[in-house]
Amino acid sequence: MTEEKVYSTVKDENIRKNLNGSPIWKNCLHSDDLTSEIKKKYPNLIEYSIKFDGLKPVQVLKIK
Repeated sequence: MTEEKVYSTVKDENIRKNLNGSPIWKNCLHSDDLTSEIKKKYPNLIEYSIKFDGLKPVQVLKIK
C-alpha cells in the first residue's frame, strides 16, 4: 500500500463514506501534474492524502 497526495477543485466532506464514488475523481490531479499554470488557474485546490492498494483507493488519511 502507498500513500499519495491527490489534488482536486472539489471539496467532498463525505469522501470517507464513499471514497470510490466521490466526485473528486472527475477532476483530480497527482502532485506530479501540478504546474505553475494549474496553480494559477485553480488557486483553491484541495489536497487529499489517500492510501492506495495498487490503483484502488482504500482510505482517506488527511484533507487540507
